[in-house]
Amino acid sequence: MTGFGHLKEPQRIGAITACNRVSASEKGDGMLDGPPSERTCDYSGGARGGTGLITLRPTGIDRRHREAPGGLRLAATDDVGAYRTLVEAVHQHRGPRRMRYLLTGEHK
Repeated sequence: MTGFGHLKEPQRIGAITACNRVSASEKGDGMLDGPPSERTCDYSGGARGGTGLITLRPTGIDRRHREAPGGLRLAATDDVGAYRTLVEAVHQHRGPRRMRYLLTGEHK
């Protein structure tokens, strides 16, 4: 393949520098109810495979207003440990990650 050498070049996005220009978009199975599970930590597989930037699915930041049933949530101190495990798994392979925070209103 020729003409794609630039994909291997580092990319700066704000304060984050990705090792290349390959990005993995969000994924989710709708099986969560809050913090990431062990299965969610499979995001590290993308970093291990050379993905430059990993993006998490929208993450609710308020217990009262959930993004959707089965979604990620970071709304309390007890949620932090699971996120730390996820971030360490991705960073182990030098992959930066980006989280999309979401504050929703009530669903009726």
